[in-house]
Amino acid sequence: MRPGLTFAVLGPVRAWHDGVALPLGSPQQRLTLAVLLLAQGRPVSTEDIAAALWENEVPRAARGTIRTYVHRLRQTLEIGGGEPVLTSAPGGYALRVNADGLDLSRFQELARNAEKSISQGDLESGLRDLHAARLEWQGEALAELPFEYAARERGRLRQRRLAVIERLAALEIDRGRCAGLLDQLAAEAAAEPLRERLQELLMLGLYRAGRQAEALETFDRVRRDLAAELGVDPGPALRGLHERILRADPALLGDRVERHRPTAQPATPCQLPADLPVFTGRDAELAQMRCRLQPGPNRPAVVVVHGMPGVGKTTFAVRCAHELAGDFPDGTLYVDLRGFEAGDSALDPADAVRCFLDALAVPTQHLPDRLDALTALYRTVLAERRCLILLDNARDTAQVLPLLPGGSRSLVLVTSRVELSGLVAGTGALTVSLDLLGHAEARQFLTRRLGEDRLAAEPGAVTDIITTCGRLPLALAVVATRAAANPGFSLAEVAAELAAAKGGLDAFASPDNLTDVRTVLSWSYRALSAPAARLFRLLSLYPGPEMGVPVGASLAGVPRARASVLMRELAAAHLVTEPRPGWYAWHDLLRAYAAELLQAEDSHEQRQAARRRGLHCHIRSAHAATQTLSRQQDGPELGELEPMVCPRAFTSHQDALDWFGERHGVLLSMIDRAARDGFESEACRLAWWIRHFLDLGGHWRDLEVVNETALRAAQRIDDKIAIGYASRGLARVAAHHGRYESARQHLAQALACFEAEGDLLGRAFTHRQLIGVRQLDRDIEGSLTESAAALELFRRAGNPLGEAGALVAEAAGLTRLGQHEQALESGERALALLADSGEPYDLTLALETVSRSYFHLGRYQECVTYRERDLAISRTLGEHGNIGTSLVHRMITSCLIHLGQARHAAGQHERAREDLRAGLASLTAELAEVYRTIGRYHESRTRLRDTVTALETLLAEPDTGADWYDHATEVLDTSVTAAVEMGFGAYILEY
Repeated sequence: MRPGLTFAVLGPVRAWHDGVALPLGSPQQRLTLAVLLLAQGRPVSTEDIAAALWENEVPRAARGTIRTYVHRLRQTLEIGGGEPVLTSAPGGYALRVNADGLDLSRFQELARNAEKSISQGDLESGLRDLHAARLEWQGEALAELPFEYAARERGRLRQRRLAVIERLAALEIDRGRCAGLLDQLAAEAAAEPLRERLQELLMLGLYRAGRQAEALETFDRVRRDLAAELGVDPGPALRGLHERILRADPALLGDRVERHRPTAQPATPCQLPADLPVFTGRDAELAQMRCRLQPGPNRPAVVVVHGMPGVGKTTFAVRCAHELAGDFPDGTLYVDLRGFEAGDSALDPADAVRCFLDALAVPTQHLPDRLDALTALYRTVLAERRCLILLDNARDTAQVLPLLPGGSRSLVLVTSRVELSGLVAGTGALTVSLDLLGHAEARQFLTRRLGEDRLAAEPGAVTDIITTCGRLPLALAVVATRAAANPGFSLAEVAAELAAAKGGLDAFASPDNLTDVRTVLSWSYRALSAPAARLFRLLSLYPGPEMGVPVGASLAGVPRARASVLMRELAAAHLVTEPRPGWYAWHDLLRAYAAELLQAEDSHEQRQAARRRGLHCHIRSAHAATQTLSRQQDGPELGELEPMVCPRAFTSHQDALDWFGERHGVLLSMIDRAARDGFESEACRLAWWIRHFLDLGGHWRDLEVVNETALRAAQRIDDKIAIGYASRGLARVAAHHGRYESARQHLAQALACFEAEGDLLGRAFTHRQLIGVRQLDRDIEGSLTESAAALELFRRAGNPLGEAGALVAEAAGLTRLGQHEQALESGERALALLADSGEPYDLTLALETVSRSYFHLGRYQECVTYRERDLAISRTLGEHGNIGTSLVHRMITSCLIHLGQARHAAGQHERAREDLRAGLASLTAELAEVYRTIGRYHESRTRLRDTVTALETLLAEPDTGADWYDHATEVLDTSVTAAVEMGFGAYILEY
């Protein structure tokens, strides 16, 4: 960051360069800066910035607007050269801010230093830092920003400020130096009339300053405010202080924690639970702990072990504690905080502190009532001790903080189902995230409980058990317990029991709540907020192994920014994992549990509404991806976007291909489920909008299955448009497999449906598809008739892209008839229509057709020019994708071979051989892939292998000039003929 650049958010949002204020522009621009400043150097996603600016009404042009704000901020902030201040980060932006260049950072650092000094007994330094932290505030945080986001952050920051003021006031009052703070305390108490701790400090300060009547008036005012606003009485602390003031309790004039310092001899507690004898695995995590927790100045004072329910956190932490106990001669303390047990049974931190003080031999009759006083006494007792403290099953950071010692001589191990990010941020704790066991660890887990002999006798059953349990230690323990209790059961029978549960949780039931998987999961579920719990249930409707935030938003019917917050809550509770930013996955047993909850807690109508939103999200996303791949308007109407549906947007051809590739199986599953669950219309539309990808990728069996499903669904609801599109999909498969009569029948049915509904474009695209079928069936005259029909319909519909495609098909037919001048004319007209369309596939077909015409007219150099353009576009389409034997691969193969032939005819012999060799290598790879995928007993297997061998032998030969080219042409002709005769050539490499 440039020297002299400083910022403020604890007041109006401001920036200075060398003490000179910088103009920050509009309130929206100031808010953008505020969001980046509050992140304190961490990247902020564009979505989070948009949510701050526009809440639930994010405009379509949000990204562009944010880029404008960021650009203006850069111009303002980045003056005088040097490294950039405001940088782009993955998915967003980051602002480089020095810790001393932002008032919020200075405030937080001073508050941390103060607590550290106080815990080490340096009260004067602590007070000095607290006063300095208070002075960092220059009014209301984020002032002059009238946005909901700013209001929320303003409230959060105010709570931090009040916590510092309360801490400072308590210490100064305790030292008898409160007079200088009373006016500010009174002002803060007036602004926060319902904050009882603040009112308590004001009352105590007033009383110690000799202003008893004002202290009592303060209590009366608080009592009235609480009754009017909340309908409640003051809490026990405030009421107790009021009573003591009324009776003029002398102790109020000099309460000290030191008054309670114990005089008994220190005890050496040994409270750790027993180490599990059959503990196994976790070697890497244990090694990490041993390495990081070696005695020394850099050893962390707190370790947080977190992970999903049932992953073995307590067992792991107990093993670690036993290994480390020798380094802590003053004893070991243990408490189960019961953070996730049934009911409201989480242990109160005050009760935990009392238990620890009792174990440390502090006389219970001297214990204070208030948590802060208890904590101070606890930290005083531990100040000179080296103890190991295991806090098991913590619910949140607030439950843990009072149980942390003040110094660094002791070590605290914390286990939790949540990440406790606040604790980690505030203490610099070491975090250990426990994941599922590896397969080898899971087998070792079973071996320690059942014996190697029993496992070795049934290795297949062992694999099935591990797979069904999902390598979750709790599930493995339940199954191992059942197998151990019934030694007469074979492991195959145990595995069969698990399989019979069909992925449900009944197979993992146990009479003991501590080992019943359903019960253990319920403890984490009940700790969620209501919106997060609802989202958790609804996610079970999604059939994929990994889901993005837009899917969660659509299922829950909430804005994307809100869904992101809820997904992070689920991840923090380890009910889902975040394998990559913005993408979430979960364990199969968690999915099964969520599905049970959904069935039990959500009505049929609620489930169906969520299913519909999820389907519409994927229909819209598939449509957007298909439109990115091809600009042709070939498909049914989408209708209005349903509220709270968040489809995916795509930035490039490769982005769309990747999405289809990753979601391929999920989309097929969704179509099948939709057709079965009463969403026939959605099943038909989704089947059509993935058709282009399935065709492009050569997924012919999938294309056939989804269109058969769509056809049955469309017939059930008598949707003629849907019947037409499903019939077209089946025609595409039939034509690919050479069943041309069947393809024509399907297309005739489609035409009848579109004609009945008056769908011009549907008819036009059906005629265009018939062109290809007739050309493949060598009916060239019939293909030209279909071309004329398609052209007339596209022109009537005002669809130039469709018209261009029909012209390309017409040109191909004319070329077959030897009418090359007419073919060239149709091809050039198509190119003119496609010039600026962004439609890549029809453009390559037009270039191929025009180049073919030039070749036959003897205009070889022009043929080469158009072929080079064709090859460049085809390579762009397939340069990153793993498309295998798909259309793009074949386009590149065909183009290279034809380019070689055109160069040879144009006299460019050396380059002709290079292109032909590259084309033959591509053809060889294609046919070799086919050979690997066809069955061992396929009738053409031997001939195909011989064809591949002949091509490989040719490619191994050195380039001998014209002789090699002539030989290569002979091998090519033989190979193509063989491929076509065997049914593996859906295109013919000939001019």
